[in-house]
Amino acid sequence: MKKNKSNFFNCDHGGIHSAKNSNLVKIDFSSNINPLGISKKIIKALINNINLSYIYPDPNCIELKKSILKYLDCDIEEIENIITGNGATELIHYFSSTFVKRKVMIPSPTFCEYELAARRSNAKITYSQVKKDFHIDPEFIVKNSNNPTNEITTIFLCNPNNPTGKDSKKQIIEIIEKINDKITILLDESYVEFVNDKDEKRYNYFINLTKEYKNVIILRSLTKTFGLAGLRIGYAISNTKIIDKMRNKVIAWNVNGLAQLAAREALKDKKYLNSAKKLIETEKKRSFERLNKNHEIKTINTDANFYLIEILNNKNSTELKHTLLNENNLLVRDCKTFTGMNDKFIRVAIKTAKENNELFKALKKAL
Repeated sequence: MKKNKSNFFNCDHGGIHSAKNSNLVKIDFSSNINPLGISKKIIKALINNINLSYIYPDPNCIELKKSILKYLDCDIEEIENIITGNGATELIHYFSSTFVKRKVMIPSPTFCEYELAARRSNAKITYSQVKKDFHIDPEFIVKNSNNPTNEITTIFLCNPNNPTGKDSKKQIIEIIEKINDKITILLDESYVEFVNDKDEKRYNYFINLTKEYKNVIILRSLTKTFGLAGLRIGYAISNTKIIDKMRNKVIAWNVNGLAQLAAREALKDKKYLNSAKKLIETEKKRSFERLNKNHEIKTINTDANFYLIEILNNKNSTELKHTLLNENNLLVRDCKTFTGMNDKFIRVAIKTAKENNELFKALKKAL
């Protein structure tokens, strides 16, 4: 598998500031954030409590952790099993500096912060390329990680995976059950709330497994779920032994007071989240129906709030990205920067109907 050298010390992200001229961006399809934006309840709470900007926040996020447990309604009952961070990304790096030693296993393609965190810990990376259906390969991961000569100490998993959007629950269960328990697994579930599963137990399935499997830590993000990208808030759940080791890495006041307030308000507003999920499912179906009529591209089925588009003609992802931005003021994610991907894919977030219509028209014109 070819590795993109551009990722060696950097981690390219989407968002308006990834564009050379952010003023060009009218609609940002490159960020996989709740399409409803930040809720009115959160905005009201922030305005009414702006004085929190003057006060040092709770460095232990006690009330926030209580709110997380109430929101999850899972088998975990103690706040000592939770660690909070300035977004999920901060916790990825705390995890890496705590548990990554010699070599790590990372599926490819996936979120580049795992690679960056591993390299900052001076670890070598073994990549497991996803299968043709874009699901992860449990056989490869288990076989190579359990081989002691490979010296794998940690595994990074993202589910649903970014940028493929695939929910590989079955494959991850196999990995957790078969992997050597001395190998620590970070399972990033930043997009799991957007998975369309009628079984409510699905959303806490892996969190509940942390009581049985002591080498697993679950990562979640309120950034994507509740549209809090600018405030930065994430959390992780595991047994107290893992959490205590990571907590030794945390800097004081790493989650600001307004972020803690916004997160607590967000976790109480499940109606907002359910509305977003309905919108995503409706627009996902409509988007695929519309885009699949365009024979210059192919959409890849997704379980999340974003999807891949494969370019079938002679254009490449960078050209298409520039065209959409410069001629239509739409920003999409060029997937060329993901390790293991080529220049024939872009990633697109599911937005509102009006915004998605802009994308449909722009893609038809650009291709």
